[in-house]
Amino acid sequence: MKKPLTTFSMLVIIIGMLMIAGCSKSDNPVAAGPAPVTQIVANGSLAPTSRTQAQGTMLIADQSGNPITGLTAQNISGRLVWTLPTVSHSDSVVGTIVIQSLSQSGKNIAVATTMDYSGSMYDGIYDTAKSQYKQILDMETGVKTFVNALKTNDIAEIIKFDSYVYVVQPFTSSKPALLHAVDSVLDLGNSTALFASIVTGIKDVAAKSASSYARAVVAFTDGGENASAPITMDTLLRIARSNAIPVYTIGLFIDSTEHSTPPGQNSTDEENLVQIADSTGGFYFYAPKASQLQQIYNSISGQLSNAYTVSITWPSTTLPPSGTQVTAVITVNYNGLISIYRQTYSIP
Repeated sequence: MKKPLTTFSMLVIIIGMLMIAGCSKSDNPVAAGPAPVTQIVANGSLAPTSRTQAQGTMLIADQSGNPITGLTAQNISGRLVWTLPTVSHSDSVVGTIVIQSLSQSGKNIAVATTMDYSGSMYDGIYDTAKSQYKQILDMETGVKTFVNALKTNDIAEIIKFDSYVYVVQPFTSSKPALLHAVDSVLDLGNSTALFASIVTGIKDVAAKSASSYARAVVAFTDGGENASAPITMDTLLRIARSNAIPVYTIGLFIDSTEHSTPPGQNSTDEENLVQIADSTGGFYFYAPKASQLQQIYNSISGQLSNAYTVSITWPSTTLPPSGTQVTAVITVNYNGLISIYRQTYSIP
């Protein structure tokens, strides 16, 4: 569902600022100091665990893509809203919220990453020394950055795809195994089974315990979906929402001739990635060139490692009947800066 300030709009701004800055704030922390927070963007997954309770993962970043830390339940409010014109019920209730950082909850990260090896990834500059195309090398470098940032007990899965989906490394905490999988060579280069790759990642990460892990999918592509039938966008969103799995999407759109509008301006392919991220509780990142991917994966790593687990309890006496579609409206207030996100589900 679209928000007044979409995660797409906010994160395009974030990536633009990263390019302008040319370095992270940690390059000279003593001289520069942390940049003041002037804007926040929040999103998150949420699914019912009972009639009166819903749980999920909340992600919050500032205008530079840095995670917002130190939040408590006092910073968050939640309201459940619905429409039942023929039933004598209230049309909304306020919930009681409990949030914890990953360190407070004792959870680790479980992330499935998808990597695009469709035909268009083999265009552009060819690195003869490494016998590979540069944008593939840049994608692999970005994923390696993400893997190297994982903590000891975090786990990850490596998925590669073209017309077909290949789980080249199932979930493991072994960084050498994950890095080897990133470097593995497959004879790919056909169409783009983007939706199928994301659904594979969602199902695999959903099998990991929500009580032990903050779960997510990080999906990369340089083009549009064209090979996942019978899997559709609706299928993908339904599976992600029902399992409370946020999906980060990264779009490398450097050839505007492939899109209905210039890249970074809501082309059809980008709109799909924005919808996936917004609707599942993740963020979309636009990559104007492949060399930006390492910084993007680094930003995603920081946000996931500083994610929050959220549990909301709704008053049992005023909830609508089972099967009613409801929308949880979550408001985050950080030093007077406001961000709102919404997730819809059916009352069990």
